[in-house]
Amino acid sequence: MKKIFVLVLSLILVVSNTAFASETGDNTVDENLIIELYERVENPEAWLDFIEKHSEDDLGQWLPLLLKKMLHDEHKKEVVDMTYTSVTTTYDWGPSVNKLVLDLKQEVKADILTKDMFHVESVRTFKDFSFQTFSFAENASEHVADRNVTEIYLSDAEGNKVENSQYITLEMEVGPNLSEGAALNYNILTNRNSFVDTYYKISLNPGAVLESVDDQALTFLPAAEDEMDKNINGLADKFVHNQEFSSNEIDLLYASYEPEADEALPLIIWLHGAGEGGKNTYINVMGNEASNFVSDEYQAFFGEKGAFVLAPQAPTMWMDFDGTGIYNSDVEGSMGHSYYTETLMALINEYVENHNVDMNRIYIGGCSNGGYMTVNMILEYPEYFAAAFPICQAYSVDWLSEEKINSIKSLPIWMTHSLDDSVLPIAEGEKDGIFVYNVEKDEDGKPILIDDYSNALYNRLLEAGSENIYYTVYDHVVDTSGQYVDDMGNPHQYMGHWSWIYTLNNEVSEMIDGQEITIFEWLGMQSK
Repeated sequence: MKKIFVLVLSLILVVSNTAFASETGDNTVDENLIIELYERVENPEAWLDFIEKHSEDDLGQWLPLLLKKMLHDEHKKEVVDMTYTSVTTTYDWGPSVNKLVLDLKQEVKADILTKDMFHVESVRTFKDFSFQTFSFAENASEHVADRNVTEIYLSDAEGNKVENSQYITLEMEVGPNLSEGAALNYNILTNRNSFVDTYYKISLNPGAVLESVDDQALTFLPAAEDEMDKNINGLADKFVHNQEFSSNEIDLLYASYEPEADEALPLIIWLHGAGEGGKNTYINVMGNEASNFVSDEYQAFFGEKGAFVLAPQAPTMWMDFDGTGIYNSDVEGSMGHSYYTETLMALINEYVENHNVDMNRIYIGGCSNGGYMTVNMILEYPEYFAAAFPICQAYSVDWLSEEKINSIKSLPIWMTHSLDDSVLPIAEGEKDGIFVYNVEKDEDGKPILIDDYSNALYNRLLEAGSENIYYTVYDHVVDTSGQYVDDMGNPHQYMGHWSWIYTLNNEVSEMIDGQEITIFEWLGMQSK
């Protein structure tokens, strides 16, 4: 490129200034020149950058005119109006954008596609948080980062591989520590997740060649915000989102999945954690991988026709004492009261009345704040549900009475928790930063357990004579896929509170009647 610039400069010196001066009005970088550069040269961005840097001197002033004189139709490329679709997939750590589907508007050759053809940058806009001032910046700013393309192929409009197509899919690297792909941003002050405004800058790398099946060389101007067509959310798009419900002057949103069937089907009720409250049900479906419930694999656990799924969303959090965002655990004498209990039950009743639900197979579960609400609902309505699966649940031992325990001792329940949970600890220990909790052990090397939360609920139910009850406890929450490791090659370790990962991946299992049964296999077997 430097040699080209030297050649251009030499030509400018050879050609007389008077020859150029006679052609006024043609020495600007206009839309036509930009298109011609993209049509005819290998690295148009470099030319435009060079012109901009020299815009105040003679070289930058006359270079656009010279280029217009020099450019000709040899090797002319067709500039297509490329648009793209982003694909967001929910992973153990949350949703990440893992694909971009480029629409080239005409069929493209597959055999020349390579993963290093494109340069891709994510542009995520949000307010920066300062741990020094413990506050957010006044204004949001753009956070630009390169995305690593791991695979490229022809696809349909949704990113599925095909042999012939006008669509090219770029698969990109994602991971629990790669924030450049994250679709959610966690607000540490509100303890709430929200979607990040994101678009992608996409361009062809210098020397990269795209061709149509008709042997026409193709190119496109770098994609920006207005070239994004839509976003696809995988399994989460199978839900109907942001449906409204109101009762007791309290408004709730909910998402639901409704399989086609001419018979009564089970109903799974999912209650989200505190971070997934708000006014967008994509967050409470995707924040904790609850979208797995509508996969073919999980639906099959509940019969040939599957099950309904209902995912309500609290405007604040399920442990809200009075609707103002005050945790009931901070209110003396609250006895675990939730502002949303009656309204949630009214929503469930209305949904059941309007759908062909098998009244003997209604299941309820949730994680953390939703684990609390799961316990709260079965205690308030002990005859209604067929089974419950509270995960890292937050119902305090102080709220458990003998009467409450006896009311649910016959109900099938499966609980999950991790020993290194620092948010809802079930073992003595000390926090080491935000994510690490060092469990204290006795002289025999066993963890010193705390009589609260899942421990307390499980022990009280056993003492009361519960039989169909299971409690799976983990030392840590780690990646089990083998894809994500630390610097030492060990499986990536998540925050101990995130034991919902094991549950929602259906990796929780116990030996039952001589067979290893997973939690959702077990759940599908339960009936009143």
